[in-house]
Amino acid sequence: MKKAIILFADNDEEFLATRRNTLEQEGYQVLSALNPDEARNILEQGNIDVAILDLRLMNDNDEKDLSGLNLAKRVAPAIPKIILTKFPTVEAVREALAPQLIGLPPAVDFIAKQEGPSALLTAIQKALIAQD
Repeated sequence: MKKAIILFADNDEEFLATRRNTLEQEGYQVLSALNPDEARNILEQGNIDVAILDLRLMNDNDEKDLSGLNLAKRVAPAIPKIILTKFPTVEAVREALAPQLIGLPPAVDFIAKQEGPSALLTAIQKALIAQD
């Protein structure tokens, strides 16, 4: 059985490489992006089953950077998205999981990076089940 194709976008190269390795060991095909432009290009090409987007995709030190969430809201609304962040806040969770005008939320799950790879794998499984 073919595993899903996942877009993983995170501006932290080391974290991205570590999680990409974990996902590939689970049999997923992973396309990676280090910034919003790379992620947008991959999303617009299609063929993605799940997108994992860092909340602060441009600058981890800028509290106002919601570039990953903004990308989730604007590009490829039918693709399930998981928002991942080192800086979880109640406001960000609400914004990521709240339904939009078109009826779909920008994200199907919201995970703190500190939760580890098992939380990410669980979120991917839930997203794939919800997509079916």
